[in-house]
Amino acid sequence: SSGINAESSPKVDELLAQIYYKLENYEEAASIYKALVKNTVDSYTNERETNLAAALASSSAFKSKPLKWVGVRESTYELCYNSACHSVSTGDIDAAQQKLEKASELCKKEFEDDEAETKAELAPINVMKGLCLQKSGYSKEALELYNTVLKEKSGDSQTLAAAANNIICLNKDQNMFDSKKKLKIATTDTVRAKLAASQINSIDFNSCLLSFYTNQLDQFKKKSLQLQKAGSPLAPLLLATSLVRDKKFEEALQALHEGESTDEVVQLSIAELLKKTGLYCESAASLKKVVSISGKPGVYSLVASLILIGGGPTAAADYLEEALEELTNSDYTNEEITGWALQCAKFMLATNMPEKAAMNLEKLLARDPTNIKALALLIRSYSLFDAPRAHEVALRLPDIDIPSDIDLEQLEIGVGVTSGRGLRKVIQPEEEKINEANRRFETKEKKRKKKKGKLPKELVEAGPDPERWIPRQERSYYRRKKRNRNEAIGKGSQGLSSLNKAAEAALDMSDKPKKIFEEESKPTPTPPPQPKQQSSKPKSKSKKKGKGKW
Repeated sequence: SSGINAESSPKVDELLAQIYYKLENYEEAASIYKALVKNTVDSYTNERETNLAAALASSSAFKSKPLKWVGVRESTYELCYNSACHSVSTGDIDAAQQKLEKASELCKKEFEDDEAETKAELAPINVMKGLCLQKSGYSKEALELYNTVLKEKSGDSQTLAAAANNIICLNKDQNMFDSKKKLKIATTDTVRAKLAASQINSIDFNSCLLSFYTNQLDQFKKKSLQLQKAGSPLAPLLLATSLVRDKKFEEALQALHEGESTDEVVQLSIAELLKKTGLYCESAASLKKVVSISGKPGVYSLVASLILIGGGPTAAADYLEEALEELTNSDYTNEEITGWALQCAKFMLATNMPEKAAMNLEKLLARDPTNIKALALLIRSYSLFDAPRAHEVALRLPDIDIPSDIDLEQLEIGVGVTSGRGLRKVIQPEEEKINEANRRFETKEKKRKKKKGKLPKELVEAGPDPERWIPRQERSYYRRKKRNRNEAIGKGSQGLSSLNKAAEAALDMSDKPKKIFEEESKPTPTPPPQPKQQSSKPKSKSKKKGKGKW
């Protein structure tokens, strides 16, 4: 049975609370610690308050329905640290950083004589500081803190595992070798026995993603199935990730739906996949289910854009009216609601729905009658479908207070008519026009003398050329231009020049057929005999046989 037994001692109750805490039954553990703090007064009050704060902070970090935070003292570094953990889980990063700084100062002050103990107690505080920096977008500074804790090895195994897992998150799909080394620190059996179930799921999830990034698909599938059996809400997301990589969007969407996970990350992934497959209205419906982002003007705009693409302007305008009603009943200021209403009216006017725009603007003016922008848009809306009503609304426009030093007639004179090139011609009064006309009549235009053109000094004047109608080449004074000697060089086929004309003439047979016939009738001379080659060896002379003479 839970709770404190009247006959049990405080030590037994503390042991029972620690068992509940280890079993992640933070509600029972917190109730026991609350009773102990209230009913027991001894030297262990700070430790009980620390354990109570740890149970409440763990409930806020690891449970979907966290317990209500009870204000605890921040007189020790442990209490400050647990309070900072609760602030991180609720999203108040600034408050968490302030509490962590206070916890560091108290810790250094308490263990100022023992450097090793100081480093050991500061390790979880530094890891939590790194988490705050990581959530704030300062990844480089967070990475330095995590690496410092791992290098010193001063914290316990849980602290080192948390630092290693956060480094894997920061590395993402880069620096795979370092991520594998850090994963070994966080996946030992002794470490897993001390971690909470949600922490183990996070480490296993990162391990599965690491296998995916390193293309170890068999390990990836094996680890994802283990996560699914363990009931991890992010397990369907892993299978969908592998399918999206192969551009199988419909199968990935089916895997996410079959997982039946209520995790907001899964719902956002479903919305994105629905948009990729062209189901814009279904994507908008999936976005509406995400509680943490609902009720925000940016989300309303995104949903309206998806409905506009999938369902048309009428459906988008209807949704905008619903969103405007929700914003009106929310905690937003009148200025923010007015700006949203004006944007909705402009959208309705742009999509040819002036009646809806006028209806929403009337509601806005009922809340804020002095809004000139809304009144001007209302006149414009009525002018598109109800001109008499537009005139009535126009009478509500306030009068303009004109300063006494402004001359209206002079302003009207300055109003010009735009010419073709955008120049403004100032309309002058009648007196100025008459004076200008008189000046034109009085001034006589000076006649300019035409000067004769300059001619050459040695010019001999003569009549027209008598041979001007004869072709130029047949005139008596025509001289053909001399041909350039280098004119033929470089022309024609390669190797052809004017020097080869003699050879060309010799090969041309058209001019001398008779010569060819005469040459062919002559007998061809026989070629002379070729000389015989002599051998190098002298021939032996044979003796002639004949009559011998003495």
